[in-house]
Amino acid sequence: MTIPARKCSNYYMFALSDIYEPITAEPFINNEAYIEIKPCEELKPYIRCFWGTIKPHARNTNFQMKSGLVTPDTCMDIIFDIDINNNKLDDLFCGINDTSFVTKGQRESSTTSCFAIRFYFWAVPLFSDETMNNALNAFTETGAYFKNIRRDFENILIEASSIQDRIAKAEQYFLKKLNLNRQNNNVMNAVYKIMKSRGTSSILEISEFGAVSKRQLERLFLEYVGVSPKKLSGLIRYQYLWQDILKDKNGDMQDFVCKYGYTDQAHLLKDFKKYHTMTPSEAIKLAYR
Repeated sequence: MTIPARKCSNYYMFALSDIYEPITAEPFINNEAYIEIKPCEELKPYIRCFWGTIKPHARNTNFQMKSGLVTPDTCMDIIFDIDINNNKLDDLFCGINDTSFVTKGQRESSTTSCFAIRFYFWAVPLFSDETMNNALNAFTETGAYFKNIRRDFENILIEASSIQDRIAKAEQYFLKKLNLNRQNNNVMNAVYKIMKSRGTSSILEISEFGAVSKRQLERLFLEYVGVSPKKLSGLIRYQYLWQDILKDKNGDMQDFVCKYGYTDQAHLLKDFKKYHTMTPSEAIKLAYR
């Protein structure tokens, strides 16, 4: 089977971002405290979005960031918190998550801001200096996976006059950092199979499509993704289900049961709540609050 590809900087990249666009628990947020901006065309196969506070140098601004539910979106993030007044930069790498958690609300001032890069899970090894073996539910300093990135970004983030300026400079940085030689074709084939089946393929089907044994595929996934093929399939099935629920708020759950291979509605609701901590109706209310 031929897998669709996208030409990017004279290389071909599987067009996974064309068939998979994961969302958060509150995908419609757009305010001073939080905005998502898509990357340039060259980086769209690898970066889901840039996000952060709108005005790095806002005057007379002081606003309260709400606490928020973070659900598994299968992405990995680099997050920078910047204090312009003190020229201070804090950094954090968030690996792929299989559980939800709640962030604490905090007060942002005219001297503090946030800037972050959200990567598709399959793209992180193309920019990082380490494997993804310990990336599951990881919250650690960026240097653990990206050497010198804090040093490289410090002046970029402190001196930038807007989030757009930060994004433009970050795009230049990651286009230079991109290393497609680190891509593993067996993993990419297997990931494509998982996505095309919306997470419903068996491990045997995935390994056969990836042209490797189940044991080898398990090892490769831990190295390049940070989770097993089975766990990734469950996360992707949840993501597609969540998107369907949000698009069709009055949809028949029994249709989703059949579409996603659940044994019954109770099984679907239990699986959704495991990742989202609430029922679909409660999740919809939160998304539109």
